[in-house]
Amino acid sequence: MRYLALLMLYLCPAQVLAQATDIQPRVTIEVPPDPTIVGQPAIVRLKVLVPTYMPNPPVFPSLEQENLLVRLPERASGPVSESIEGQTWSGVQRSYRLYPLAPGTYEFAAAEVQVTYADPETNDPVQVSVPLPAARLTAQVPDAARGLDPLIIAKDFALRQKIEGDTNLQTGDALTRTLTATISGTTAIMIPALLPPFQDPLLRAYPGEPRLSETENRGVLSGQRTDRVTYVAQDGGQARLPGLEVDWFNLESGAVETARVGPVDLILAPPPWQPPDRETILRISAVFTILSVGFWLLARRLRPILEERWRAARHRRLSSAGYAFAELRRAVRQKDIAKAYQDLEAWKRRLPDPVDTSEFEASLARIGAVRYGGRPQPENWSDVQACLKRIARPRRHVSSGLPKLNP
Repeated sequence: MRYLALLMLYLCPAQVLAQATDIQPRVTIEVPPDPTIVGQPAIVRLKVLVPTYMPNPPVFPSLEQENLLVRLPERASGPVSESIEGQTWSGVQRSYRLYPLAPGTYEFAAAEVQVTYADPETNDPVQVSVPLPAARLTAQVPDAARGLDPLIIAKDFALRQKIEGDTNLQTGDALTRTLTATISGTTAIMIPALLPPFQDPLLRAYPGEPRLSETENRGVLSGQRTDRVTYVAQDGGQARLPGLEVDWFNLESGAVETARVGPVDLILAPPPWQPPDRETILRISAVFTILSVGFWLLARRLRPILEERWRAARHRRLSSAGYAFAELRRAVRQKDIAKAYQDLEAWKRRLPDPVDTSEFEASLARIGAVRYGGRPQPENWSDVQACLKRIARPRRHVSSGLPKLNP
């Protein structure tokens, strides 16, 4: 019995020491139970308690993750104490202001808090990493704002435009367009790009870097985005810088509203004529010289062939029955009886088939009798022309000169 009592005296302090050593810091997280609207703040609190004291402040996690904006409010951390199992535990509490930028669920269980506290028995500093309890933050979009793209949920949103420069531009002149969007009730990160890519052959765009600014007043964010682009005129004509319309959800009215700025019309004067430079003149001269020499060589080679063909064509024309008949008509119009007889005989010789010209020759004989008979009577050349038309009419039905099928 005496040995048993001694053994119990040794075991009891060890058990008490083991219980003291098993005491770990306590970390709790407080997340709003109701869903938070996208872009609006949610207060999340982390509390660290130890049974003794902390020689060094705890290292809190940042809680940052994709589509989650984290801000620490003023005086985010402060001392706290709490009674646990009849003992007073002391610690630190930190508050976070979280702004979800997209709908969904945000988990925090993967984060840890590094705690340094005094050992209850030895008072030596002990450092441990305590994981956060499972917790989640839910963000959602109001029903009326579900179709918005981009998604802007705020208390106020406005657009304004500034044009620097004349809208009547000469080639090489520049004009600067500045668009500024102001937002209240959420972060300026929610503002999209205000100047989409612009393609126009009359203008060359030089966009600047967008500028974002943000302020916070008692947890309410506001800010603005400024996009600036400079356009340089490249040619003459008319151009239009497109307007901008942005739909957004008003938290105060609960309705979708539209902010807009109008388009900008530009008149561009054509560039003044510039004489070509020396290099261009030399290049054009070289091309002209090469073409001229080539044309001269080609003409020199083709000239004999062309001249021979022209002479042959001319000879065929002058030897044709059609040419002879044209000369006959001309002689009749000129009332030249001698030439009319000559042209008549030439025409008859060139016809492939004989034609009856007795009536026409009789009309010419009557003209000769009047002209050379000494009787003062008028010459009836209209009768000559009528006879000429009658002998010419059948010739219009002659074929193109192909041989007869049954000669």
